[in-house]
Amino acid sequence: MAQTETGRAKDFVETWRGRGDEKADTATFWTDLLTRVLGVPQAEVARGFMRTEKPVKGRAPGSTKPRTRYADVVLPDRGVLIEQKSIDIDLDHARDNGVWGHETPLEQAMWYVSNMRWSDRPRWVVVCNFSTFRIYDLEDDVPEDGMVEVTLEELPLQLASLSFLYDPSASKVHKEQRLSVEAGRRIGRLYDALAACYRHIEDDPEEQRSLNVVITRMVFLLYAEDAGLLQTRTAFGDYCQGNPASLRERLVRLFETVDTPMGMRDEYLDARAAAFPYVNGGLFADRSIVVPQLSDDVAATIAEVSTDLDWSGISPTIFGAVFESTLNPETRREGGMHYTSVENIHKVIGPLFLDGLLRELEEAEAFIDVKRRERKLGLLHDKIANLRFLDPACGSGNFLTETYLQLRRIENRILEDKAGGGQTMLETDGLVRVTLDAFHGIEVNDFAVAVAKTALWIAEAQTLEETQDLFPLLDFDFLPLRSNQGIVEGNAVRMDWNEVLPASECSYVMGNPPFIGYSNHTKEQEADRASIFGKVKTVDYVACWYWKAAEYMGSWPIRAAFVSTNSICQGQQVEPIWKPLFDKGFHIDFAWPSFKWTNEATDQAGVTVVIVGFSKERTKKLIFDGIDTISAENINAYLTASSNVFIRKRSKPLSDVPEMIMGFKPAEHGYLIMAEGEFKAALMQEPDIEKWVRPFSMGGDFIKGDKRFCLWLVEEGWESIPYIQNRVLACEQWRSEQTKTGDAYKLKDVPHLFRQNKKFVDGLYLAVPAVSSEKRDYVPVGFVTNGMIPGNQLYVISNAELYHFGVMTSQFHNAWMRVVAGRLEMRYRYASDIVYNNFVWPDPTDEQRERVEACAQAVLDAREAHEGDSLAMMYDGISPMPADASESDLKKFDQRKYDDLLAAHRALDAAVEAAYGVDFGGDEERIVGHLLKLYVRATAGE
Repeated sequence: MAQTETGRAKDFVETWRGRGDEKADTATFWTDLLTRVLGVPQAEVARGFMRTEKPVKGRAPGSTKPRTRYADVVLPDRGVLIEQKSIDIDLDHARDNGVWGHETPLEQAMWYVSNMRWSDRPRWVVVCNFSTFRIYDLEDDVPEDGMVEVTLEELPLQLASLSFLYDPSASKVHKEQRLSVEAGRRIGRLYDALAACYRHIEDDPEEQRSLNVVITRMVFLLYAEDAGLLQTRTAFGDYCQGNPASLRERLVRLFETVDTPMGMRDEYLDARAAAFPYVNGGLFADRSIVVPQLSDDVAATIAEVSTDLDWSGISPTIFGAVFESTLNPETRREGGMHYTSVENIHKVIGPLFLDGLLRELEEAEAFIDVKRRERKLGLLHDKIANLRFLDPACGSGNFLTETYLQLRRIENRILEDKAGGGQTMLETDGLVRVTLDAFHGIEVNDFAVAVAKTALWIAEAQTLEETQDLFPLLDFDFLPLRSNQGIVEGNAVRMDWNEVLPASECSYVMGNPPFIGYSNHTKEQEADRASIFGKVKTVDYVACWYWKAAEYMGSWPIRAAFVSTNSICQGQQVEPIWKPLFDKGFHIDFAWPSFKWTNEATDQAGVTVVIVGFSKERTKKLIFDGIDTISAENINAYLTASSNVFIRKRSKPLSDVPEMIMGFKPAEHGYLIMAEGEFKAALMQEPDIEKWVRPFSMGGDFIKGDKRFCLWLVEEGWESIPYIQNRVLACEQWRSEQTKTGDAYKLKDVPHLFRQNKKFVDGLYLAVPAVSSEKRDYVPVGFVTNGMIPGNQLYVISNAELYHFGVMTSQFHNAWMRVVAGRLEMRYRYASDIVYNNFVWPDPTDEQRERVEACAQAVLDAREAHEGDSLAMMYDGISPMPADASESDLKKFDQRKYDDLLAAHRALDAAVEAAYGVDFGGDEERIVGHLLKLYVRATAGE
């Protein structure tokens, strides 16, 4: 059973009671507290959530020369600075710190705060000696008066006092997100008001394009005024005030003005327009766009969005996404667009390149010797300045924008070393070397291209302001904009990517191509897919980007990573997508197996995805799951740490076991199937129908124990019963009206029957649900003895024996299923032709088989002991709750109630392992590796 936060805190106290050395234990102590107790993902800590030994430059008392000191722990995104002392240090005692004089731990912490640049200064200061935490909120008038003290022993009951350490609402990213989403809502209203002014917006592509251009220009000006780039912080809003009847004319004049250099403007230009700076960059260059007469509603909305929101605080990464959400929903859906959270972007760019760069930065900063540190930082600066990026499905540009932001922040940290002294000797030219020229993208939608360019310009403005803070004596000019030609409009599946960025210059390819399953392709997308995969139709649209990326990368040292629908690493899609790539020498560098995709758009995309990084380069191979990171010698196409194997669809079992078939597909519109209440009511009306009624179940009914019934009319004699006759006639009528190529129409001549399956043997069988929750360790399978008719969401093994049940319900089979089965969202989607038919069964001795059968019977007996409980209740009850489970989740099931069933399964697992002749102790990675080897051996002659 998963521990509560309080339970984890108690374990933490036991671990750290009575010990703690500042030099040796600080990083371990705080990492342990953040990850084990407060639930910060280990991967997030590794990516910079926590920084140790952060260099801070300042002057010692009586000294004119700046020196560097190192703050023990900083949580930059949470605005927290921690001054750590060893366990024997009195937090009230002032110690002699050499040139820094006598300081208490709090005084030392406040020195760091006062010498950090304003944008880095924390809100919270914590001083700690491993046994006591003292927490100061610097927003208090007198932080010392509001100090909160918590001892280590009190921690389990006082965790709320430390919630600010990982409270998402305290996060800078969270605040940017809320502001950006609100800005998106405001722009949505402005977009709608502006669209209403166009007379032919529904059927005139030129008016639609013009609308998109105008709204993009307005967004840039709204940001520019709040960012201090215009003459005042309300310049655009003020300009748009006045008589709405003349607003169209004034906007056209303004657009032309900001695209004209100062020395080339009409000297008699309206003074209000003339006050705006020259913008350039191509954003205002197109003078052919249509600007309609504007309504009072447009004028009022501009005034509102200009005055009620501080646009300078938005995240360009997030805002680009929500801005794009102003597109027509139908257009967005057809394009397969989904909008990416910053957290998910880092799941791609982190292992692809950013984690490595941050490690290099921290290693360089750790050098005490000034010359070595500057040399290492200089080499890193050269490196990031020469990186080039391509996103061939860039949408609103959020991958490129977040990458630009992260590289510029690394660059600013490098430049920070120069800012401590001698800045008057520096010049702005060449100081900032990470430029927008390094970022390239392809996007099929023209509006998204404009959004991506605007988001990058905003990112450039924000990071240049941070650089300006470092060098207040220098003058960095953001305007006029530099031309941003890296983002191009086009169909990436049909284009030669070298025309956008030559592969010889590219460092990384990344992004999240459209999430469109192969059964939902438009005719154009089908043609795109066919241009790459030929007659292979069962691959998702995203697979085209993998093939194109491989073709583009060739033998160049480029690494790539894409977010993709998880089906490309499951079932029948695996071989046609991945085998050609592996044959060309590509391999998977890192992977995030299936997880739920989240975003900042108002219409959250409920898609389950994988992230796959691949290249021909020699790299350390890693598998992430949000909690643990697995190092692997090889990652196969199923995203497991095992050899490269491809599981093909197979019509018969590979092993000598009974055949598995699918249950009956009803196709009867509810005329042959009845809910329990409906059946009881019908029985009271017509008692004679009981002979012709059988229990009926789909997979969900079977697991949950829900009761349904069906008319089973395979024998004659029912024709004289009016109730049945009426239902059969209604079924016949409905089937006759269906599409002639569909299953239902084909059954119109046998309206009393489900779709026939001649392989079905009426009698005892083993039922296997087609879909089951991913939270269960075991898919609940079971024997059916009551004549129940299986629907097409149940698989059936007729004449199955106890031994077959034992192996099917063991960890061995479930581990295999988890790797090779498809998914429905996150749920497991069993398939006989992929999972069952390719599963290699053990070759047990008589004694081993008897042991499996005995343990299988013990599982059935344990189930029987909980008569009345559904399989769902029992198998949810024995599966461990996830580490981040809430208190309500933990209370939902009393897992101890099913300890007997869990024990029976554990014994069965061991018996099946023994039947395979191995002893893996339940290690699923080794189990899957063993089964894949058996599969390769069994199919070697094919």
